[in-house]
Amino acid sequence: MLNIDFKDYVIRLSDPEVYVDNFVRRRSGHMTHAMTEFAKGKFIDFNSSCSAVRAAGHSAYGFVEYRISEDCGKTYSEARVLPFSREAFLDGIFTVSVEKAVTCRDGSILAFCLRNTMLEPVCCEPWLTPMAVRSRDGGETWESPFEVSPYPGRIYDALTVGDRVIFLEFKDEHFTGTKPEHKYSVFISEDNGANFVEIELPIDGIGRGYGSILNDGNGILHAYAYNVNDERHMDHAISSDLGKTWRNVEPCYLNRGIRNPQTALIDGVYVLHGRGENANGFVFYFSDDGFTWSEASFAGDKVGGCYYSNNLPLNDAGRNFLLIQYSEMCESAGSIPLQNHQVNVLHRTLEIDRG
Repeated sequence: MLNIDFKDYVIRLSDPEVYVDNFVRRRSGHMTHAMTEFAKGKFIDFNSSCSAVRAAGHSAYGFVEYRISEDCGKTYSEARVLPFSREAFLDGIFTVSVEKAVTCRDGSILAFCLRNTMLEPVCCEPWLTPMAVRSRDGGETWESPFEVSPYPGRIYDALTVGDRVIFLEFKDEHFTGTKPEHKYSVFISEDNGANFVEIELPIDGIGRGYGSILNDGNGILHAYAYNVNDERHMDHAISSDLGKTWRNVEPCYLNRGIRNPQTALIDGVYVLHGRGENANGFVFYFSDDGFTWSEASFAGDKVGGCYYSNNLPLNDAGRNFLLIQYSEMCESAGSIPLQNHQVNVLHRTLEIDRG
């Protein structure tokens, strides 16, 4: 247990537990960490089953698995393969990642699917246009995939706010923006994700990649973006009308930087986590307003292609907590060969203790 003390509360972060042991099965797990609660205490949890050899284990070359928990994460079903990802992998034209999923107003699960072409000598680029698949029966069956954006790019976050489904896409087939048209947009649906309207964000896309959006519960949405050239200043825009209009505010200063930022709000505390600057460690920051953040707290000490993460707010018998899922590089063991970036998938929980 890691305890982080603040004036009015204590952050309690549980010890890590291995959720998917990729080392034992000679696989890796990159990018796919989507989770969404579709009924009280019931949620779907996605992970990737990727090559441990290609790109030294830091690729999307494989398919997507998922498990169902019906007891707030105490137990899980057997792993199942997402049909769209299996078919894409077998066809060999692109592979699929599921970084984000939401539960719509009608109770259906909408999983947002990146399409990774693997045409470049890097982990997953260039991206094609993103798609989605829907389940209306808690992950038992899935409908046909459909395109959700006409722009090649990567969906970095998604959430539901009241009747709306909102996702954040960086419109660039490569990771880092280099042209004026490489922009962040939110896409908003008021019909359970059947149709989306695009709203472009004012954040500069040049030299940017990764992003997160957050609802403060009082009518304000926050959008955050990673600045490749200044890892200690995270771009920040806000909306006071649930995504229709946006304005830039001062970038957030982070004393140990952030990559692949993930955000949440639990019991009045804003939480930010991801890789630290220079891909160094798993860092957490905390805030009372989403603008000014604490000094970094480290929850992992590896350096490299790991600590990609996500979180899910849950309530178990009145106890609020965040389930945090993330990747961490495997430890070498015996004579089994270890790739440079082969990762397991781990779980931890985070709670706010106000005494």
